[in-house]
Amino acid sequence: MPVVSAFATSHAYTFQEPETWDVRRTRSKTNVARRAGRPAGDTAEAQSETLEDNLARYAHIRDAHRAIREHLKASRADAVILIGDDQSENFKSDNMPQLLVYTGAEFVAEDWDRKHSATVAGHPRIANQLVEGCMDEGFDVCWSKSFGGGKLLSHAHTEPILYLVEGSGIPVVPVFVNAVHPPVPSAARCYAFGQALRKVIDRDLAGQRIVLCASGGLSHFSPSHPWEHHVGTRYVGDISEAFDRRIVEWMRAGEGHRLAQLSSNELIENGEGELRQWIVLLGALGAARPELLVYEPLYRSIMGMGVGYWNLEDTKQ
Repeated sequence: MPVVSAFATSHAYTFQEPETWDVRRTRSKTNVARRAGRPAGDTAEAQSETLEDNLARYAHIRDAHRAIREHLKASRADAVILIGDDQSENFKSDNMPQLLVYTGAEFVAEDWDRKHSATVAGHPRIANQLVEGCMDEGFDVCWSKSFGGGKLLSHAHTEPILYLVEGSGIPVVPVFVNAVHPPVPSAARCYAFGQALRKVIDRDLAGQRIVLCASGGLSHFSPSHPWEHHVGTRYVGDISEAFDRRIVEWMRAGEGHRLAQLSSNELIENGEGELRQWIVLLGALGAARPELLVYEPLYRSIMGMGVGYWNLEDTKQ
C-alpha cells in the first residue's frame, strides 16, 4: 500500500520546552483577553503545576517526537502529506478556502516566532494528483502553486516541518483544512475527506511511499479560538481533559470513525477546532491502531498535548 505510516501531533507549546511556557502563556492570555473582551488569569491547575512535573510529563511528548523523526528518516518516503489549518497566516478574510492542496515545487517554511526557517521541497505531481482525484471523489478542493512572498507561515504546518520532517529530507505536500474560521467543515465532512484522500492515494499513487500527518489540537482555548462563535463557559487556560481522554481511547481502539459523529458545537465548546485535522487523518487510516499515542494535559502550556504514530507497513489492518 502507498501509505506506509502516519503521525499526528499538537503544535505551538508542544514544540517548546517547559521552561519557556510561562512567557508564552502570558502572551496568549493577553491576546485572548483582547479578542474575547474579558480579563484572563491563570487557572488553578496552572498555578499548582510545577516545572518538575511539567518536565517529567513533557518527556513523553519529546520522546514521541524523537521516535517520529527516527521513523521518518528510515521510511524512504516519497512525500509527507501534511494536514494542518491556517489561522489568518497565509489565508485571510479575502480568501479563506475550506480545503486546499499546495501544488508548488518548493516553499520557505518560516517559524516567525522562533526566527527559524528552511526551504522545503514540495511534490507537484503528487499534489496535483490529489487535487484531481479528490475532485473525482466529490471534493472540490482549492489549490495554490505559491504563497505570498514564497513563505508558508501557518504554524500548524511549519512547526512539524521544521522540527520533525526537515531532517529526513522528504518533500512535503501541505493540505489546508479550515478549522477556526466558521463556517467550517463538519467532523463528518472532514472524516469523509480523509477517506477520499486515502482512496485517491491507493488508486493513483501506487508505487509511491506516502506518509500522512495531521497537526493540531488537542483541547485548548487560544487567541485563534473562534471566540465570536464560542459556546460553553471555558476560557483560556482550560483543558477539556475528560473529552480529550475519551477521544484518545477511541483512537487507541481503532475507532476513529466515532470522532466523525462530533458536532461543531462540541468541538468549539471543548476547544477542539483543530481536531478536524486529526479527523481527516483518521478518515484516511480507517480502523488502524496507533503504535504509540501519548496524551498529557499540561496546564502551564494551556493545552492538552497529543502525539501519535501509526505504522502501516507491519499491519494487515
